Amino acid sequence: MIFLITFSVFVFTSDGHRYTFDESLSQEQGLRMATLEPHPDYVQGESRPFFEYPSLFPPHTNFRPICENFVLCSHATVVHSLTQAPFIAINELFHIITFQNKELDFGSYQDLNYTLWRNSLNPSFTFMELFYGPFFSALSVSVFFLVARTFFSIKPSIIISFLFAFSTIIWAYSQTSLNVIPTTFFIILGYYFFRRFQNKFSYKSILVCAGSLGVGFLARNDVILFLIPLFFYFIYEMIRHKNKILNTVCFVVPLISSYGMSELINKIRIGFETNTGDPSPVVSAAGYAVGHVADIPYDLQIPGSPLETFGLLFSPGVGLLIFAPILITAFLSFPDFFKRYKLPCLFFLSVIGFFVLYYAQNGFWHGLNAWSARYLLITVPFFLLPLGASIEQRKNISFKLSILVLAIPSAFFNLVYLLQDVSWFVWGIMATRSGHLYDIGGAANLWISPLVLWTFEYSQLTQSIINLFFSFEHDIFLLHTFGAGIYTLIVGIVLVPLIFVFFQRTLRYTEQQN
Repeated sequence: MIFLITFSVFVFTSDGHRYTFDESLSQEQGLRMATLEPHPDYVQGESRPFFEYPSLFPPHTNFRPICENFVLCSHATVVHSLTQAPFIAINELFHIITFQNKELDFGSYQDLNYTLWRNSLNPSFTFMELFYGPFFSALSVSVFFLVARTFFSIKPSIIISFLFAFSTIIWAYSQTSLNVIPTTFFIILGYYFFRRFQNKFSYKSILVCAGSLGVGFLARNDVILFLIPLFFYFIYEMIRHKNKILNTVCFVVPLISSYGMSELINKIRIGFETNTGDPSPVVSAAGYAVGHVADIPYDLQIPGSPLETFGLLFSPGVGLLIFAPILITAFLSFPDFFKRYKLPCLFFLSVIGFFVLYYAQNGFWHGLNAWSARYLLITVPFFLLPLGASIEQRKNISFKLSILVLAIPSAFFNLVYLLQDVSWFVWGIMATRSGHLYDIGGAANLWISPLVLWTFEYSQLTQSIINLFFSFEHDIFLLHTFGAGIYTLIVGIVLVPLIFVFFQRTLRYTEQQN
């Protein structure tokens, strides 16, 4: 029921289009996986990664290795595209969304170029974007609930699960197809089976745990930041229990295999020659300019400084706790959680610490035009899980009100992102249009002005809220498709019965437990 409710809400608030170049990369590879047909521009023996984008990566400047496989000629991870391929294949087979039934009227948006861009998108990509993020995000919420139940009773588990769904950035990111979405699911799933392993000490549980995390690693390599503290946690469990060899083999072999698989995939992509060409990232370093704006200290832009660490959590333009105020409860909930679950608490803190400290060293720590700190999305479940302990222990009205006071603006900030195309109407596209955040202080290419990162006046959140109230243009796919009346009717028909049945079953379960 949690899956059905959250999935429905996520779909009804989805926009059905990509936001980033990263998503475009994975979509193109996913299409080739679904159809097993080469891209029209692919030339065997000549094409290199990014060949699909000759204007961004001209062939005469692209020194990456020549592709040996037309399907995998991409910088997108294979698992990421592989999770997208079934959604793309469904639309390719059944033509549920077509150019005709997804076409926007030219009066849909004031910016005609935006309408033309939306109408030009592959319908199969639209179908995938409409359901992909909601599917994996709803799965994440559902498994999050299962994890919560290994610690808490039914009521706090339900409360923090819906807070996770609608009061954190998981809701905002549910309308994207970024690889952090399936990766978050695989990490939560892996940790759930680790909890089962701790409770039952079954080799099957640790095998599934390692397998899930291995798949997550193939989707996004920063899963290693989760694996490091988990490995030490596992070693501690091995010291205390029997069957050390069997459990260790079941934990280590899938993880080593996933690394070996990643290396094999790279070899299939570019051949088995030792010369792999230019290992440049998706965006060259030359495209990133670190600068400064008057009255803003230059060191605010130096990767790895303490301010970047602080900025990931508290900066006006990016900070996770600014965009999801409900996570501020961590300052109260972690001490409550520590009293009952010392080792899990230390593990959660380690996971959060590894991700924050690692990405503070990244020149793109702010995630470019992402909503909040997208690199920290994976840590959100571990910020929020301890709140269940506080809900169980603290019964006073003031505590309940504080949760409500923090949850409401958190949900609203998600809606600010969901209801409009923030990337286009607020950020602008790489300063191609004046008057947007990328244009502040002469910003160009991938440079973001410190004013956007470190002031509330020019914060993306602030500007998005202003845009919502004064120049709002909604960006919800099904609302455009069906119109307000039919859309509202469908939402009611789907959600009202689901919510009614959910509360009925929850009440019945609670009465049985009592």
